[in-house]
Amino acid sequence: MSRFKITTTASGKCDITLTMFNEHNSIVIQKHSTYDTKPTVKELLDYAKSYKKDGAKTVRITTTPSYSAKTYKL
Repeated sequence: MSRFKITTTASGKCDITLTMFNEHNSIVIQKHSTYDTKPTVKELLDYAKSYKKDGAKTVRITTTPSYSAKTYKL
């Protein structure tokens, strides 16, 4: 199993998209952000957990420029 890596561009920026889903795999909310420094997966999951009260059960983290994605349970 490979590790989920967040990579940055040459200028040090990275784009992160968090897509939160409910128990029926319907999108609850989608959040797109550009970071100047590389955030950790733990920081992103802590942010996504604030949407549990809105019905979010899982979150998919998608990164650019590496175009990798991984789904986590909240």
